[in-house]
Amino acid sequence: MINHSLRLLALLGTLLAINPSYATPLPQQFTAVYAVKTSGMTIGETKRVLSHDGKYYQFESITRPKGVARLLTSGQVVERSLWTFFHGQPRPEHYTFFNSGSKKKRNVQLDFDWDKNRVINTINGEPWSMPLEHGTQDKLLYQLRIMQDLPTSKTTLRYPVADGGKLKYYDIEIIGKERIRTKLGSFDTIRLRRTKGSRKTTLWCAEQLGYLPVRIEQQKNNDSPVIATLTSVSGITPGNKNLSAAR
Repeated sequence: MINHSLRLLALLGTLLAINPSYATPLPQQFTAVYAVKTSGMTIGETKRVLSHDGKYYQFESITRPKGVARLLTSGQVVERSLWTFFHGQPRPEHYTFFNSGSKKKRNVQLDFDWDKNRVINTINGEPWSMPLEHGTQDKLLYQLRIMQDLPTSKTTLRYPVADGGKLKYYDIEIIGKERIRTKLGSFDTIRLRRTKGSRKTTLWCAEQLGYLPVRIEQQKNNDSPVIATLTSVSGITPGNKNLSAAR
C-alpha cells in the first residue's frame, strides 16, 4: 500500500500547447516541499526543485518515505527532466525515472532528438525509439507546462506525453476557482482534474505562487486518497514578483 502510494505520487499529473499569448511566466528556480499523507498518516515527503546551470534547466522530483512508511521501505522515487525553452515553451531534452522502493526496481531514461523527431526510450537497459510530436512533454515537465499555461479561458488542457514507450494524451479538466487553507496560509487556486480509468488526480494551483500546486490529491476507486500538501517553498514570492518570462 505504501509503495503503491509513493508510486502514485511520482505519477501525479495531468496535459497540446495552448496559445502562448496566454502563458504565465515561469520562475527561474524554486524549491517546493510537500507532505504526503493517506488515511491521516504521514507516509512521505516530496521535494521538487527547479534549477538552471546556464545551459539546461533541470526539474527534479524526489519522494522519500516518512513516518510509518519508513518501516516498510527505505527506497525513493526520483524523476529528473533536463529541458530548454523552445518558442517560449519548455521542451524536454533528457528524462530519467528511478524507483528503488518497489520489489522490481525500475530505471527509465528518455533522450529526445528533436532534429529527427524521435525519442529513445531505455527501460531497465533495453532501448527502443518512437516518433515525436510537436509539443511532446515528459511525465514530469508537463507539470511545469500547467503552471505556464494558466490562466486560460479554456475548460480543458491537453498535452502529448512520452509515457511507457507510447505517445499518450493527458487531458486536464479545469473545474474552477477555489480558496483553500494550507500550512503556509490561504491561497486563491484554480482546481484541475485528470481522470484515468478509476484514478482521479486533482490539483489546486495557487495564483499567488505562479500556479504552483499547493495541494495534490489522487484517489483510485473508493480507496483513501493520497494527499500531498505544500509545506514550504522558496524562490517564488506571493504576487509573482520574481517570475521571469519564458525565453
